[in-house]
Amino acid sequence: MSAWINSLPSAPIVLIAYQDDVCVGLAFFTQRIERIFLGIKIKQLWLHRCGEQGLDQMWIEHNDFLLHSSHKQSIREAMTTYLLEHQHLWQELHIGLSRVKTLGEFQHVLPYSRIDLSSPDFEVNLRDKMHVDDYLKDLSKNTRAQIRRTEKILSQGGSLSLTIANTDELKRSYLQDIAALHKDKWQDTEYGSGFDNPIFEHFHQQLIFDAETSNVTSLYCLRVNDEPLAYIYILKEGNAWYFYLSAIKNHTDNRIKIGLLAHTYIIKEAIEQQVTKYSFLAGEARYKQSLSNTPSTMQKMACFYQPSLLMRSRETLRHFKHALQKSFKD
Repeated sequence: MSAWINSLPSAPIVLIAYQDDVCVGLAFFTQRIERIFLGIKIKQLWLHRCGEQGLDQMWIEHNDFLLHSSHKQSIREAMTTYLLEHQHLWQELHIGLSRVKTLGEFQHVLPYSRIDLSSPDFEVNLRDKMHVDDYLKDLSKNTRAQIRRTEKILSQGGSLSLTIANTDELKRSYLQDIAALHKDKWQDTEYGSGFDNPIFEHFHQQLIFDAETSNVTSLYCLRVNDEPLAYIYILKEGNAWYFYLSAIKNHTDNRIKIGLLAHTYIIKEAIEQQVTKYSFLAGEARYKQSLSNTPSTMQKMACFYQPSLLMRSRETLRHFKHALQKSFKD
């Protein structure tokens, strides 16, 4: 959160919950004014986001208030009730990407809402896994065959190894390679690579190299001999590892699935370190589905709004617009 706050152009609004003199809840909001039809302005609050692509390219997920581990539900409810009672601060409150269950807790207090975005979330359950083979048994026969074929073909060219950047010098080297590969892959897409965005890059520089936060990140490289094949950027929290992004070199042989193999090697490392969950985070992707061993869940972006005449009229117009667009598509 400190890395995110330091990337903001201005200080956020802070909501703090206390139990006696102890802080038990925190939330950071940015405030945004949006012009709608006829020049009318509405006030928005965004939880741990800004509502602007350039400022949100870090893409925070599993978004929620920052809550003390005891009585999370009651603390969240009290903080949400405070927002309900101080409606002069907002007309729209944007929260997400968040778990459906988490958003349900907000909806108990704020009943007027819409969903702006939904995305599947894939995970690997590593509980009771003693060896990577125990994990591979959970996958389909086809996925296992692709992983083993990739490993066999690549091994013919030399020794395969997974290395972690364990010094600042090595981290800078890995990050430089990741940025170059990432830019090359995403340069022609709508939003481009985050590494072309100085705000995105500053955020990750702080997250990776700041002494207080560097222990939550790891950069891995899959190599054959000394040649890098893939880089994987992992976020770590307790007994859970979260896959943030990858940078993979293209291979001319379409039988070779470097990404599948790289994730398998990292999951093997996670099992050895007694990690219980490996999360691919949100985003529809075939490889995530192939490598997960649990049913997918959903993360969603919700917009809570006040039931004023203006906001209800806007939602009616929004529904009409979407229905019209759907009828044309059909």
